[in-house]
Amino acid sequence: MKKAYILTFFYSTNYGSKLQATALGKQLESMGYEVRFIKTFWDIPFLLRHPSLMYTRVQNLIHRKETQDFFNSEEYEITPERQKRIDQYNKDYLKFVTVKKHAQWKQILKDNPVFIAGSDIIWQPALGYPDKYFLDFAYYTGCKRISYASSVGAKKLPAKYRKYYKKYLESFDAISVRENATIKLFKGIVNKKIVKVIDPTLLVDRKTWDEIGDQAKLPQTIKKDNYILCYFVMNDERYWEYVRKAAAQENAQIVVLPMHKQDESQPYTIITDGTPSEFIELIRNAKFVITDSFHASVFSFLYDKELYILRRARQDEDEKFNDLLTRYEMKERMVTDETAFTRNAEFSYENGKKVLEQERAFARDYLDKALN
Repeated sequence: MKKAYILTFFYSTNYGSKLQATALGKQLESMGYEVRFIKTFWDIPFLLRHPSLMYTRVQNLIHRKETQDFFNSEEYEITPERQKRIDQYNKDYLKFVTVKKHAQWKQILKDNPVFIAGSDIIWQPALGYPDKYFLDFAYYTGCKRISYASSVGAKKLPAKYRKYYKKYLESFDAISVRENATIKLFKGIVNKKIVKVIDPTLLVDRKTWDEIGDQAKLPQTIKKDNYILCYFVMNDERYWEYVRKAAAQENAQIVVLPMHKQDESQPYTIITDGTPSEFIELIRNAKFVITDSFHASVFSFLYDKELYILRRARQDEDEKFNDLLTRYEMKERMVTDETAFTRNAEFSYENGKKVLEQERAFARDYLDKALN
């Protein structure tokens, strides 16, 4: 069987990261690939043989606090029960390897695998010098390397990284990204054709998500279609002021999937042991959704849910929302006035779904051609 190794964010507790990884893995499996995710690449003999690889890793270790400040601006300790359930999800859907021994790396290469830089903001400059998410370790192998819906999530690239971006990306066999802004950012830096494709969560059909959502375990106190789901990636008091305004108007339960300690302190129904299954199920059965999350917006679209998107204070990632809302005629789902909650229950995603079918066909065709 053909082998594919994916490099993307998949091991954090972020639901969207896990689901985009799950989707790309599912799609590749449907194309006849045995899929593994690479969590760590630390083959010391191989890195020493190629000093530029070791250099970037040492530099990124030295400056890792900058990365932590961007991606994990505050600590959030999850419950042991949630960790246990997430570990089981990883085992079921995200089979991974840690490459630490040279013999193991040599065995992987014997199968002539394809390496794939996956989706999410894996090319964000806050990560430091381009390394494993640019498939730098595979640069010296002769194996096929492609990207699928990768993203930068920044408006500019630091000058010191540009030659590294150019070196690795121009050596890819095929490059696809998630937003037009990434194509524009690379113009003049990367002399290679780059195409835009949909996020992996949009790549697979709803049946896939139904099967995962069916595994959810939720309290019986949550009444189907009579709760407002709140899920926020960023920690921002503005969000809760808006939720309180919605709660004052709507006769519905407020259910929270927390990502921050502050979320758990809210006087609502808090789901502290959620996995991607609960994430899907809670969106699927919500009366409506309030969020600042790209992937919560995606799944609300897939499940035809009334949606209220709150704009993040950090604007570097605005483009992914702009792209999503423009393509699928959803601009009215972005909240423009947070000073008051105004219900907007009149909406239709019908036209957006037609566009999605066309883009899904294009994306699958891209993958087929890039791999074969």
